[in-house]
Amino acid sequence: MTPAKHQPYVPENVSMREFTLRAVLIGLVLTAILGSANAYLGLRAGMTIAATYPAAVIGMAFLRLMKGSLLEENIARTIGSIGESVAAGAVFTIPAFVLAQLWPGLVMAKYWQSVALMVIGGLLGILFVTLLRRVMVEDPELPFPESVAASEIHKAGQQGSKAAKILFANMGFGAVVNALGLFNVFEPVHTFVVNISALGRSLLLRTSTNPNVTTVTTGGTTIFNSPAVSPAYFGVGYIIGPRLASLNFAGGVLAWGLLVPLLTFVMGPSLAQTLPAGTPPTRSTSQ
Repeated sequence: MTPAKHQPYVPENVSMREFTLRAVLIGLVLTAILGSANAYLGLRAGMTIAATYPAAVIGMAFLRLMKGSLLEENIARTIGSIGESVAAGAVFTIPAFVLAQLWPGLVMAKYWQSVALMVIGGLLGILFVTLLRRVMVEDPELPFPESVAASEIHKAGQQGSKAAKILFANMGFGAVVNALGLFNVFEPVHTFVVNISALGRSLLLRTSTNPNVTTVTTGGTTIFNSPAVSPAYFGVGYIIGPRLASLNFAGGVLAWGLLVPLLTFVMGPSLAQTLPAGTPPTRSTSQ
C-alpha cells in the first residue's frame, strides 16, 4: 500500500507571513537569553536542556500579542533554539581549557587557537547532526522527537495560551525561590568541611608489605555541599524524569562520596605543597 501523501499543516495556497523582522528579532533575543541560561545550567548541573520548547512557547506568546502568524512563530523558535547549541559547545569546552591550565589566560595566540578548536568542533558537530537529523525527527520509535514536539506546540498554541501561562507562571515561581535564597531567607545550600583520614589525624599509607619500604603520609580536608534548593535543578529533574535524575544523582554521590575522598586521602599532602601559601583547598595533616 502506497503511503499517504504528506499534507502540510499550512496549505500551499495560503499566503502567510513568515520571514519578518519582528520574528527574527524575537528569535535573536531568545537566542541570547536561552544560550546564557543553558551555559549557566550546563556548567552548574552538567547538562543542557533543549531550548526548542521554551523558545516555541515564548516566541508564540509574544507573536500572538502582535497578531503574528504560525510561520512567524516557527521562524522565531528556530532562531531561538540555536542558543542552546552555541552554549553547549562552550560549556563542554571550557572545562577542558581549565584542565589544560589555559583558563584564565586565554590571550593572544592561545585565544585564537581556542577559537579555532571550537569552530572546527562546531563544524564537525553540524556535519554529524546533518546525517542523524532525519532519523531523529522521523524515527517511528521516537513518539515525540524534538522538531515534531515543537510543531505540536505551535499547533496547540493556535487554540489558546494555556502553555504560555504555565511557562511564565513557573518562571515567576523560580525567580521568587531564587530571590529568597539570595536574600538569605533560607539557606539554598550548606557547605560541610570534612577531614579525610581519621577526622584529621594523619595516617601512614604503607606501599608494600616489606617493612623497609618507606611509608607515605596521607590525609587532608575537603568540602561537601548539601543538595541545593535550586529552581534550575528542580526544572532539570522534572524534564529528564526520575530515572535519569536518579542516575545523575548516583554519579554525583559516587564522585563526591568516594572518588574525591579517596584522592584527598592519597594525594592531599602532595597537593597542598603545590598550592600558594594561604589558599589550600586541601589541608595537609602530615605529622
